[in-house]
Amino acid sequence: MSAERGSPPGPSSWLRRRLVLDRVLAAVLALLAAPVMAALGYLVHRHDDGPALVRVPRIGRDGREFGMWKIRSMRAETSDGRATGLALTGSADDRITPIGRRMRSLHLDELPQLLNVARGEMCLLGPRPEAPGFVEGDDPAWRRVLAVPPGIAGPTQLIVGEWEVSLIDADTTGSAYQDVVVPVKLAVDGWYVETATPWTDLRVVGALVRHILPGPDSSWLRRTVEAAVPSSVIARGRPSRVPR
Repeated sequence: MSAERGSPPGPSSWLRRRLVLDRVLAAVLALLAAPVMAALGYLVHRHDDGPALVRVPRIGRDGREFGMWKIRSMRAETSDGRATGLALTGSADDRITPIGRRMRSLHLDELPQLLNVARGEMCLLGPRPEAPGFVEGDDPAWRRVLAVPPGIAGPTQLIVGEWEVSLIDADTTGSAYQDVVVPVKLAVDGWYVETATPWTDLRVVGALVRHILPGPDSSWLRRTVEAAVPSSVIARGRPSRVPR
């Protein structure tokens, strides 16, 4: 059954079982990545005075707000190191620092989210967490996605990423993102939450690796998602290179 029809069956059994494994694996990975995070934090602070780490508000499991950790990639415009203005970030956003742009191209600014996973606030793979202003907790589509912790990475980034950024670049008010992009992301995320299996996750991880490294992206994920979530076809042909 398509993820866009019928009553939501809830998270897949694999996704529920995987949460404990994610926390253990994230704790190990955080220890291994600590020197890299420390070096990046030093470079960020050296080139742009302000905190190296920032906590941005996001909505997590069951609609609870939490602070998502990131290595700061934007100018520090507040006392806690965050940038002011819209929560959306376009490809040419002048708030992004030069070193921040390089980190974003390799997703290195997301490394501290391993700590969020170890705390149980996030998981390794899953729907990306959204800023509070874009979440409608009474919407059944949101309730389906918020039944599990959000992820550091997920299939939605690969399916709608560049299309999402192009709409943000064209409409800085955020209305296109709210009205056009969010429904598609929710449909793809809902499909993943309900149908995730070990095999799906392995294919998603493989696609994410190919997505960062040079070379063609796998079309398996796109074909699979488009078959289950017809509305995702709107983003066809735009593999993401710029994370939000």
